[in-house]
Amino acid sequence: MQSPERSPQELRSLLSRNLRALTQDRVVSKICQKAKIHRTQFNRFLTGESFPRPDVLDRICRYFEVDANILLRPLGEVPETPERIALRHAIEAGRFDCAGDIALSLMAVRAFAATYTARCILAQCAGAISPAEFQILAEEAGFAGLQPDPTAILSAIPATATATETPITEPLH
Repeated sequence: MQSPERSPQELRSLLSRNLRALTQDRVVSKICQKAKIHRTQFNRFLTGESFPRPDVLDRICRYFEVDANILLRPLGEVPETPERIALRHAIEAGRFDCAGDIALSLMAVRAFAATYTARCILAQCAGAISPAEFQILAEEAGFAGLQPDPTAILSAIPATATATETPITEPLH
């Protein structure tokens, strides 16, 4: 699902906020020197006054080792990458088994918190981990108080479900 189009001011503001977060505890002059960006221009990006040309944006991304997609989103928003899409489909189709592996399950539910994908992970774990571990996992997934019953987990889709929470027709294995 695509977000509404952002205005140039919103994009400058997002870039500014994210660059300030990335430059925190770093020396800006050294960043500019290594990324080969004029300091005055970089300061304009930091304040949201200006937006970099594509070649300059590329140098910024290379310096910080991030994708431009990351720089142009709110920090808490997770981009829908091809890898993330593939992982979500594998989990929802039951082809990614993390049942019994609490560390892997925890990582996966955090990555897909409050979604149908997280419910699929919880359904896999129900019965494979202790009730206490299940409750911790359910809370991390955004479904505190959920009972470890796979059928109930997958059938109780909340009214606030997002597009990624739509149940699939393929059964879990």
